[in-house]
Amino acid sequence: MSEQATTPDRLAWFAGDADALDLYERLVYVAHAWDDLIDQDKPVDVNALMANLLVYLPGNRCYLRFAGEMRALFMVGMVGYLAANKIEAEGGDGHRLELAHFLRYAVMNAAIFLIGALNGVDRGAQILADAAPVLVPERLADYLKEHTQC
Repeated sequence: MSEQATTPDRLAWFAGDADALDLYERLVYVAHAWDDLIDQDKPVDVNALMANLLVYLPGNRCYLRFAGEMRALFMVGMVGYLAANKIEAEGGDGHRLELAHFLRYAVMNAAIFLIGALNGVDRGAQILADAAPVLVPERLADYLKEHTQC
């Protein structure tokens, strides 16, 4: 999708599988667009969002290969994201906010699955250890600061 998406490091995360990288990048786009629609803080190209959801994701060869697993992980991501928003709206102690930060990134489990499925468990763990800061770019301290100032 993006020029950044074709960098060798990201492609290596998925054992050189360009379809897996495309799937990951599209999931990131959808997750950000969904968050922007919910927060109403950035404009969203709804046509591009719908094309990703209805055409590109379901037609992706890597998605088709792992469709059952992907649907389950999409459910995990959706439930996690909705729970995070509920926690944020209700407020609460620091632990609940820490959990909300964790739950906001539940869609990352799809990337973790693909990294492990395509590279094997040991190599996948090694890749994830390096990739995790890119997969979860928001620092917990920054998130907590933003949500405790409200």
